[in-house]
Amino acid sequence: MQHLHEKVRAIRLRKGITQEQAGSHLNTTKSNYNRMEKGHVEVSPSKLIKLAELFEMTPEAIASFQTEEAQSAARSELEQLRERVARLEGYVAQTDQLLTESATFFRYFERLLNEVFYQGKDQPASLEDLNREWARLVSYSGENTEAAQRERAQHQMESPLMAAKLSQLEMVVQAMQSVFRFYEAGKAQTTFRL
Repeated sequence: MQHLHEKVRAIRLRKGITQEQAGSHLNTTKSNYNRMEKGHVEVSPSKLIKLAELFEMTPEAIASFQTEEAQSAARSELEQLRERVARLEGYVAQTDQLLTESATFFRYFERLLNEVFYQGKDQPASLEDLNREWARLVSYSGENTEAAQRERAQHQMESPLMAAKLSQLEMVVQAMQSVFRFYEAGKAQTTFRL
């Protein structure tokens, strides 16, 4: 943040007014005016009003004036904030995608467990049985009925990466592990400081 005396100096230089001219307008010497611009002497309200007349500005305009450096610093800070927001938005989108994928996967997996293990079977299910049942659960009819189209559309909305469409349970588990690894790697890259 710039001090008032720095703003006065920047405006004087921009307007092409010498320190002698400014000092004369304030009924003081160049040396005393110089001290004011350097911050050794306070810019009083009465001096600010006289300087406003000289600069053809209002006292408020002088007080709110920003130099090119201050404007550049503000633009730079704004750009950094925009970059942080973009990284956060990416992180939120990535997290949302992971949650959607996880929910879809676990919903199908729960159905698989219910179908295979809770149907009163006496012997444990084999991997082949699990894969067959998984394929049945995640496949949808090839029919072109309105209900089948809705089911396909719902399935695509539930699973952006469509890992659950794979017919082998092992492949789905590996796909979910990849999604989690990707998520963890992305989370590490999107760490930010405020």
